[in-house]
Amino acid sequence: MEQLTQHDPRRIGPFEVLARLGAGGMGLVYLARSASGRRVAIKTVRTELAEDQLFRVRFTREVEAARAVSGFYTAAVVDADPRAAVPWLATAYVPAPSLEEIVSECGPMPTQAVRWLAAGIAEALQSIHGAGLVHRDLKPSNVLVVEDGPRVIDFGIASGVSNTRLTMTNVAVGTPAYMSPEQARDSRSVTGASDIFSLGSTLVFAATGHAPFHGANPVETVFMLLREGPDTEGLPDDLRPLIESCMQMDPTRRPSPADLQAQLAPHLFASGSDDSGTASAWLPTVATAMIEQRRGGGRAVTVAPAPMAVPPPPQRPPPGADRDGAWRAGGDLRTAPAPAPVSSPAPDGGPVRLPGAKVPIGPGPRPVDVRGPAAAHADPATGWVRPPGGHTSA
Repeated sequence: MEQLTQHDPRRIGPFEVLARLGAGGMGLVYLARSASGRRVAIKTVRTELAEDQLFRVRFTREVEAARAVSGFYTAAVVDADPRAAVPWLATAYVPAPSLEEIVSECGPMPTQAVRWLAAGIAEALQSIHGAGLVHRDLKPSNVLVVEDGPRVIDFGIASGVSNTRLTMTNVAVGTPAYMSPEQARDSRSVTGASDIFSLGSTLVFAATGHAPFHGANPVETVFMLLREGPDTEGLPDDLRPLIESCMQMDPTRRPSPADLQAQLAPHLFASGSDDSGTASAWLPTVATAMIEQRRGGGRAVTVAPAPMAVPPPPQRPPPGADRDGAWRAGGDLRTAPAPAPVSSPAPDGGPVRLPGAKVPIGPGPRPVDVRGPAAAHADPATGWVRPPGGHTSA
């Protein structure tokens, strides 16, 4: 989350803009607040798209369809204005880390956690496809992880770009590292099966920590997608049948969202397993702590180390004093008291709290890390080291 700049709007439609959440492929994303205090995420559209009349027609249609998406694992559309000078779409704000953030910080997820995510995302896709939409940009950063399951966001915009001047001039819509082969060839004719391929690619990232296709640039990534198989190094054998079925090159051979849910249910709700359906049942403790911190509005803050106490300057010995500090007065020999040793206050390892706050705003100071470069980047709880070059997407 970033502070607004002088170039950012202060109001969008009926909403007061509070901060910038980030930038997506279609434009900037803002955190805003309604008159009643409800927080929303507003996605705005880039100028070159807004000037395309064909985009506006299609975007208007897609927004109306997106309003009909009411699945539990999606972020509901609450308002939109496709006819504004800068078209925008407002969805319910979900204060949660993305799948990309969790894996980047905590490392690959356990097998059961990947299945739990897959089931929730499949149900979200069932709702999206049921409204006549194709997501077209399903990827780890578009999956938010909440305590009671994943939330798929950013549907209803990417699909509106199809058949506009951008796609007609061979500019692909989507993210090459996670898109389907047919979408890379022609994004105008994709079906819901394309989202299933993207789901498989997203699950590869969740289970391994790297994208299935990661070239040096988007063009190379697309070439790998069309000519080579996915990189599944580190993928647990128990997940291979599920993910390989999603990533079939032939779209007609991929399972539907309902098929995936039926396939996953026995693994998630078998006799004796924790069927609470919450993140704490499947995710590592460090990941659930990250979810809870974001839900409470917590943000890690950089705490400056306590300043070193400066000892007082040495006092000049009075006349008649010896070099060792002893001095004589009236024949009585006394020694000047030595100054008390000064020590740096040990940093408090506890969390940082504001006065009266119930929720900590961040961790306490950390000691200097004197380990090697590889160990210094490892997560203290998981030992996870980020992949070389940070390849999580392309």
